[in-house]
Amino acid sequence: MDKIKSFDQKELVYKDEGQGIPIILLHGLNGNLAGFYNLAAALKTQYRVITYDLRGHGKSSRPDVYHLSDHIGDLKAIMRHLGICTAHLVGHEMGGMVAREFTEQYPSRVLSLTLISSKRKAVVHGFTQLMIEHQEEIQGFNRSEAILILFPYIFKEQSRAMKWFQAQYLYHKATSEDNATASRALYSISNSQAEQPATIHVPTLVIDGKYDPLISDDDIDNHFTRVQKELFEYSGHAPHIEEPDHFLSFLTQFIDASHS
Repeated sequence: MDKIKSFDQKELVYKDEGQGIPIILLHGLNGNLAGFYNLAAALKTQYRVITYDLRGHGKSSRPDVYHLSDHIGDLKAIMRHLGICTAHLVGHEMGGMVAREFTEQYPSRVLSLTLISSKRKAVVHGFTQLMIEHQEEIQGFNRSEAILILFPYIFKEQSRAMKWFQAQYLYHKATSEDNATASRALYSISNSQAEQPATIHVPTLVIDGKYDPLISDDDIDNHFTRVQKELFEYSGHAPHIEEPDHFLSFLTQFIDASHS
């Protein structure tokens, strides 16, 4: 792993593997780059794959306050440092929010956009709503502990999801304050932006899990002119982890087709 200084001198830890057309993988809220170990290993045989710890996560700097706009600046800094003019962006959950915002601001730099379990309202409010629905089960536990208790509701393939969760935990154990700060950063997107996002014209793939309780029914298709949707039948909140072979096949076909 390597480090760079972002636009405001905060450190970002990243991995740059493989050769070819670049794919940048962006992890979810309270996650880290370890969550993409298996996917990156599979993709790097055909592509150049970049993973990194978003600020406030993993081994990157953890400022007391930051905003969604800082994540956009960090992604731009990563691309500049690595000499990447254009790339395919793949984001899970919060990472999808960052990838989408970046695409709205810099569409010419994005070859394709893949959003995994990443509808805006669900990312910001979904887990809180789930905690409310199961408040008796999680009473007395903090947010991190609640995730483990609610695992059966969040993921369909729980064994794979638990190994994924453990890999990230072993890589870096976040504090409750780290998680709270990361969550607050997502609220920095204004209501007007959330309700009237820019139209995106780059090829877009939206993947959701059939059993994901965090994804709401808000329709994002109207904001994409070249969108493809896929519902993974045996997944919850992490289709790329719960159905890895199906996901890899689907993603690579989509990426390759976007060049034709």
